[in-house]
Amino acid sequence: MIRIGLVGDIGSGKSYIANNFGYPVFNADLEVGKLYKKNRKIFIRLNKKIPKYIHSFPVNKNEISEAILANKSNLHKIVKIVHIEIRKKMNLF
Repeated sequence: MIRIGLVGDIGSGKSYIANNFGYPVFNADLEVGKLYKKNRKIFIRLNKKIPKYIHSFPVNKNEISEAILANKSNLHKIVKIVHIEIRKKMNLF
């Protein structure tokens, strides 16, 4: 199977281009949103790492944004937790 990766900045048109291929597309942004809404384990891990910002389940994306804006090292903490689950989902895809 051939795999094509589309990368780019926010709002660069990745989803638009992907939808024009006519093939199944793994949308990591959509999957992260699902994790925040449905995966209590992700909430617990985030709450332990950045309790000042992550307060309740489901995880509020505004809280994630506030955590990142307050301290750039929080981004690394979030990515380390979330990307493990996203990689699993991507491999199943």
